[in-house]
Amino acid sequence: MKARSAVAISAGAIAIAVLAGCGNLTAGSASPETTATTTTTSSSSSSSSSSSSIAPPPTTAPPVTITATPAPPATVTATPPPVVIVPQAPVTVTQAPSTVYYPNDPAPTSTADQQVASDTYTAESVVGWWIPQLSSNTDSASAMAKFWSLQGMAGHYTDVFMVSSNDYTSFRYSGYYVTLIPRTFSTAAGANAWCNSEGFAIGNCFAKRLSHTDGPDGNTVERG
Repeated sequence: MKARSAVAISAGAIAIAVLAGCGNLTAGSASPETTATTTTTSSSSSSSSSSSSIAPPPTTAPPVTITATPAPPATVTATPPPVVIVPQAPVTVTQAPSTVYYPNDPAPTSTADQQVASDTYTAESVVGWWIPQLSSNTDSASAMAKFWSLQGMAGHYTDVFMVSSNDYTSFRYSGYYVTLIPRTFSTAAGANAWCNSEGFAIGNCFAKRLSHTDGPDGNTVERG
């Protein structure tokens, strides 16, 4: 009996001791799991605090590529130099007549005949125009004397020429050496006005027109 009571007391004491230890664990400190959890949380908080206090690394911007656009080529248009037109002086061309009449005697036998032959081109160039007639002679010597005196006069009529009345139908008489000057006019009045202006006597200068087809009438106008 005493032995069973002792065992029972021992078991009760042990039970009380166990219960007392469990109460200490419950009331005194957290369980190991709680402590581990708290430690982990504290570590995490500490790590978070440490992480938030460190500045992030600088961000490097990607390189910017700039492509330069070449300027368009410049077009330069050169202005052509001005064209200067220099007026040319008019050119007067005297055409020889298509039909040339020669004296009836192709072989000159006197000085007057030679002069007539030499002046053929000039005489033909004034056919149909009114021109001043300055003298007429039947012999060669007188004709040449008058011809030369006219060339040596103060008026310097160096361009006088001589024809034979045999070579033109506009003369009334044949056999004359006639001296004229190539001052052409469209009217007989114009030729006679030139005679007046030059101071020739009425019988020594008057209007005449040479022709190979017309008669003497209407081709001689004397000064009145």
